[in-house]
Amino acid sequence: MDRSAHLFQCSEHRSFVLFLFAPHLILSMSSPSVPSSQFASAHALISSWREALSLSPAELRPILIACAVTAANYPKLLVPLVQQALSEIAAGSLSVPTTNTPPSTSSSVTAATSDATLTEQIRFVRRLREALYKASVLCGGPYGINALGAVNFALDPELSAAVNGYGPLRGPANAASPEEYQQRGRDLFQTIYQHHTEPILTKIGNSSQDLVQGILRDTYGKILSDISLITIPETELCLVATLVPLNVPPQLKSHVYGARNVGVPMEQVQELVTVAETITRWAHTQANDKSSL
Repeated sequence: MDRSAHLFQCSEHRSFVLFLFAPHLILSMSSPSVPSSQFASAHALISSWREALSLSPAELRPILIACAVTAANYPKLLVPLVQQALSEIAAGSLSVPTTNTPPSTSSSVTAATSDATLTEQIRFVRRLREALYKASVLCGGPYGINALGAVNFALDPELSAAVNGYGPLRGPANAASPEEYQQRGRDLFQTIYQHHTEPILTKIGNSSQDLVQGILRDTYGKILSDISLITIPETELCLVATLVPLNVPPQLKSHVYGARNVGVPMEQVQELVTVAETITRWAHTQANDKSSL
């Protein structure tokens, strides 16, 4: 049985989750051929978006597409996106870079990582989760919850348990003081915005001192500055992909130049913006189509 078919061999709990993320698929489950054709259509669509990107590593492309899909409020498309990437990793056609995180001591992780393919799949899912968590600081908690729920639904229990065995990146063991978070945030803000840093902070601060402090300490200091799984250039690309569907031109412009400032070639940023615009238009056309994925 392939992994797509496995999704529809689910318990009552999984059926309820599927209803939340893809209600039309629940309605179509009486016809076994429908889900397969819908997944094939989704895979073709996702592949076309991935092929329009030249970013490296190639594994980053589905991650960036996932950020745009999340911000476009279409989390159910993340199920076939994750399944496609995991299948390609298993086939050896998609590789995942190593990360800066220490090895886990969880028994479920230790057992899982004896399998080289599963190890790469774990790294991919962890990077995807981290990217979507970072994206959620822009598109909001509800979008992040729905997206991460869809990703978890796409995983088989063994893979989900192995990923969760690593625990949180920002747990008590590696927590910093508020002052340290504030400094990390300011340093990252300076790296991204360079000579525009002080004018931007002043403008935000004039609107709300609490907002500017929260942006520096929490958004940039606690969340965006962590490079254990997603580097700073990759983080900026995730933010660009997220901002396009949100239709916030000033913030998008800032992070387009921010991506350039941290070393991303402008041609690649422009490619990403174009693909994210395509995803946004597609999601808008699907909004009222009950038969679509």
